[in-house]
Amino acid sequence: MSEFTIHTLDLKFQGHSNAIAAFLIEGPEGLVLIETGPESTRKNLLAAIQNLGFSAEKDIAAIFVTHIHLDHAGAAGWFAGQGIPVHVHHRGAKHLVDPARLVESARMVYGARFESLWGEMQPAPEDKIISLEDGDITEIAGLKIRAIDTPGHAYHHHAFAIGGTLFAGDTAGAKIPGSDYISVTSAPPQFNQEAYFESLDRLSGEKFERCFLTHFGEIDTDPETHFEACKAAIRNAVLFVKDRLDEKHSPDELHIAYTAFQMERAFKAEVPPHIVQTIEAVNRNEMCADGIRLYLEKLEEATK
Repeated sequence: MSEFTIHTLDLKFQGHSNAIAAFLIEGPEGLVLIETGPESTRKNLLAAIQNLGFSAEKDIAAIFVTHIHLDHAGAAGWFAGQGIPVHVHHRGAKHLVDPARLVESARMVYGARFESLWGEMQPAPEDKIISLEDGDITEIAGLKIRAIDTPGHAYHHHAFAIGGTLFAGDTAGAKIPGSDYISVTSAPPQFNQEAYFESLDRLSGEKFERCFLTHFGEIDTDPETHFEACKAAIRNAVLFVKDRLDEKHSPDELHIAYTAFQMERAFKAEVPPHIVQTIEAVNRNEMCADGIRLYLEKLEEATK
């Protein structure tokens, strides 16, 4: 396996450190970028790349995004417009070429806050979007980058492996440095507990040496231990929401209860307040509660 260097770039989302990462991989024959982050932080990303002595437009051979959510791929269209090929899950490719539905959906969720949070996503030239299937290996910059289909957070999600190193996207939750607390990434509308567990079991079976999260950076435990802890956090979150729905909580009541539940978990884990704020900025409790609620409602409907 070729030697490579990983630069974890902090995009300083909404002024928060350790919220959203992009990973600049320095291979033996060039550079690859994993994740672009949102369009709103593109200037921060370009500056971070320049501070390392590189030019994004001239030096990056390819980009890989784990999925098309705006915090991971919002700036992909701009980079593709500079002539850099963007590799993405086959189910998400068309939404980078024409992001209208993706943007419309996000605007419905975030309203007037959309622009300041995410910026305006630019359409990507179709010939610069490379559609990936499960197991596809891309040889570039002297590296072999393997796509691993990992649904659960979203059905258009890939984790990427370079040898024994994994870039997990949102498949293994959010965990901010300085805390053991794992935040369950269950945003609507595609969260699915069974698929999530299957993905984590698959990753665990690969015995990765290192794992990097987009939220945020390299985990400080062995990957298999982290994956099991992530499953436990998901299981507990789903059980909590199910109990509240059984109690006939309204969506607003569920938001309050789920936020309190997660705050209690964070308190017991002795999470510093600034880390709680960072997690809430990138993985809002209300949004996560809605994702689990929608999943459970679909399950109930399917049994009727």
